[in-house]
Amino acid sequence: MRRLGYTRYVAQGGDWGAQITDVMGAKAPPELVGIHSNMPGTVPPAVAKALASNILGAGDPPPTGLSGDEQRAYDRLSFLFTKGIGYALEMGLRPQTLYGLADSPVALAAWMLDHDAYSRDDIAQAFEGDPVGSLTRDEVLDNITLTWVTNTGISSGRLYWENKLGFFDIKGASVPAAVSVFPRELYQAPRSWSEKAYPNLIYFNEVDRGNHFAAWQEPELFTTELRAAFRSLRNTP
Repeated sequence: MRRLGYTRYVAQGGDWGAQITDVMGAKAPPELVGIHSNMPGTVPPAVAKALASNILGAGDPPPTGLSGDEQRAYDRLSFLFTKGIGYALEMGLRPQTLYGLADSPVALAAWMLDHDAYSRDDIAQAFEGDPVGSLTRDEVLDNITLTWVTNTGISSGRLYWENKLGFFDIKGASVPAAVSVFPRELYQAPRSWSEKAYPNLIYFNEVDRGNHFAAWQEPELFTTELRAAFRSLRNTP
């Protein structure tokens, strides 16, 4: 950003972008005045350890003393890690074995559509002619086509293999941070976890609609959240 000539900017991320944004917030370059995430890394170390044990089949119980919101977040993450991210584990372990993604557009479509249950339901509804927000049948097909014609189905999976960070773990961001919680995101970050993960939390809001693809599916709501999140930083030096 400095090489591009930006002397003052904010960063926003969801999915992989959320992890990148968190790391930027931890590095805290002086030009970065704040960050916003719709898939924040807020999971405390003790909770992350229990979740990891579930992936390995140990089935350790969650830490005691979780509030209602924290328990719901834990239950959702436990389901996600054990039932919902098989594709991520395969790309993280053997990305170059996914030959079908470069061999068949049907295989690529099946792979890309097999996302979390919330998104899968919304995509199915869109294909039935009832778009959920801006998530239409043509939008989904355009996304698959872009990946097919650029032959990036396999190479894009290498990101999972190269990554060494926990998706939802705390990254140590110190800059002003904002969090928007969408009801059908992979998990709903509790405010209590967010306050601990981001010691300089300037904005936290739970909205009433939207899923993992919030910027794609609900662009107007997403934009409104960004404006609200960064409003207090507009006149800061």
